Amino acid sequence: MQNYHLDAKDRPKWREAEGAGLPPSAVAIVSPYDVSARYARRGETRWKGFLAHVTETCDPDTPSVITDVTTTKAPVHDTKALPGILANLDERNLLSKEHFVDGGYLSVALKQQLAREHGVGLVGPIRARSTRQSRKGTVFHREAFNINWDAKQVTCPQGKVSRRWSTPPSLAPYVNAEFAPDDCRQCPVKAACTRTDARKVSFLPRDLYDIQSESRTEQQTQEWLSRYSLRAAIESTISEFVNGHGMRQCRYRSEDKAHVQHVLTAIAVNLERIGTHLPPAPTRQPRNPTALQGFLDWQRIPRPHSWRVATRPAR
Repeated sequence: MQNYHLDAKDRPKWREAEGAGLPPSAVAIVSPYDVSARYARRGETRWKGFLAHVTETCDPDTPSVITDVTTTKAPVHDTKALPGILANLDERNLLSKEHFVDGGYLSVALKQQLAREHGVGLVGPIRARSTRQSRKGTVFHREAFNINWDAKQVTCPQGKVSRRWSTPPSLAPYVNAEFAPDDCRQCPVKAACTRTDARKVSFLPRDLYDIQSESRTEQQTQEWLSRYSLRAAIESTISEFVNGHGMRQCRYRSEDKAHVQHVLTAIAVNLERIGTHLPPAPTRQPRNPTALQGFLDWQRIPRPHSWRVATRPAR
């Protein structure tokens, strides 16, 4: 897998840049010192190694305590790691009613799945529309089409009805509605709607579509934004891990040992946080002088700074 690939006839061929290229990131060995490390890229950040997912409490009247640290390979997507994180919390009776996550951990299907399996409400931003029509701000984005779920038909803003309703395996669970090419060719606003002969509209099934619409509407309200601001505290926790404890530098090899480092770092952070909320230690009372110290004081012999320091008489 690292150096060869199988061609159309299942024959092993040497990997070259202009051909098969490098093996997939999930299996590509990127370090001669740790064969379990993997390459990952998130925006402008690139690294080789692993990924740590941190969960902490956010109650307003108590210190924020880290309840879980999950270590995965670097290319593993956040949505794949979240079910395992919640399962770990559930096993230790630490599962909360709401779990605040960023957009990378959230999808509509996952939100429904975790609510059904764990009874947890995921709070996070649902990804905005990313179609060409929505980016250009035209009126022909998906929400402009009227969906008739019972008749399995979609009506466009110009009043045309779709001719085909299907769920291709490549788009599952999305539903694909296609309009007739004859209707689209004669449409006066075709150039603003689609570049192909006929417009296709993809959307989630009815139950997921309703969750998506409700979530997108809710996350525009000030009340939701105020609640979601609690998640901002985790950014300072990540900074504390990275800058205060060097968490991005693995001290050990292999994913299992890196996970031990992450857990020990979380324990250290928890001890620091709990320590700041403990009552101050009582003032130490001076120890009563011994009989020898009392005799020396009676004779007005000055005490040295430390009785452990031995002094030699001058010769």
